Amino acid sequence: MVQQPTYGLRKRTLSGSTVIELSGELDLLATTELMTSLDAVCDTQPRRLVLDLRQVTFLDCSGLSLLCRIRNRLRGERSRLLLVLDDPRHRRLLRLTRLSDTFDIAPDVPPTPQ
Repeated sequence: MVQQPTYGLRKRTLSGSTVIELSGELDLLATTELMTSLDAVCDTQPRRLVLDLRQVTFLDCSGLSLLCRIRNRLRGERSRLLLVLDDPRHRRLLRLTRLSDTFDIAPDVPPTPQ
């Protein structure tokens, strides 16, 4: 039996920014499989990369590690990384792990047209 992914990734461009919408569970399995796609986005050196985490239902230490990996790959480049999140649990997790000052939290971005 093949297990369906519990996560999703959608990429779009909005006003010159690269927006990556992540959804579902960002656990060890998801982050391992998403790493290649997100590394490829970082390789393009976007001027502004927005990670929209509003549809993420679960975020563990491997998900945090993925966010830090992206931030570190963009550090020193002309790129800016912004997170969009509205789940108070995710904000609390960033605060408890002392990562809240590490990331810029962006205001809301328009949803993807259906």
